[in-house]
Amino acid sequence: MITIPFVGLLFFLAMKAKFLFQKYSIVLYIVFFLLSVAGFYWIELPVFTFMKQGYLGLALFYVVMLVGALPRKQPTNQPNPVRRDYSILGFLAITPHAIYYLQKAMTGEISQPIFGIIAYLIMIPLFVISFRWIRRLMNETVWKKIQKAAYISYLLLFIHLIINSDGVNRIAYVVLFGFYFLLKTRWIMKLFQK
Repeated sequence: MITIPFVGLLFFLAMKAKFLFQKYSIVLYIVFFLLSVAGFYWIELPVFTFMKQGYLGLALFYVVMLVGALPRKQPTNQPNPVRRDYSILGFLAITPHAIYYLQKAMTGEISQPIFGIIAYLIMIPLFVISFRWIRRLMNETVWKKIQKAAYISYLLLFIHLIINSDGVNRIAYVVLFGFYFLLKTRWIMKLFQK
C-alpha cells in the first residue's frame, strides 16, 4: 500500500520538475547508487524498509510505465528524459531488494521468486542501454527492439507482486497494473483505428 503515495509523488515530479533531471541527472544517479549500496549493506535497518520491500523501485518503474502508456498527444509523452532517468533510478533502487531475496532463496529460507528473478535479469540490459552515451553507440532500431523487453519485465513483475503479496497490497497491485494495462490497451486500440 505504501507504493501508492510513492507513485503519486514521483509522478508529480516527473510532470512538474523535469528540470531536476535535465540539470542534476548525474547527481541523482550517484545519490541513488550510494543509497542502493547502503541499502544492500544495511537492508535490515528499518530506515531501508522501502528498499528491502522494493517499494521505491516499484514506484519509479510504475511511473516509467504510466508515462509510456499515456497517449502521444499528451505533452507528458513527448521525448521525456524523466522516463530514462526514472528507469535508471528504479533499477538502482530495486537492486538491494533483488539481491536480498535472491540470497534468501539460494539459502533455502524462501522459495525461488522465479518471476521476480527473471524480471530483474531482463532489467539489467535495459538499465545499461538507458544511459545516453551507450544509446548513442547503438543502432536506433536495435535499441528500440531491446527496449521492448521492458513489457515482458512489467508482466513478470506484476505476476511476482501478485504471488508474493496478500490482502490490501495485492488489491493495490491489481488496481495499479490494471490501470496501466487499460491505458496501454486503449492506446494500442487507437493506433489500429487510424
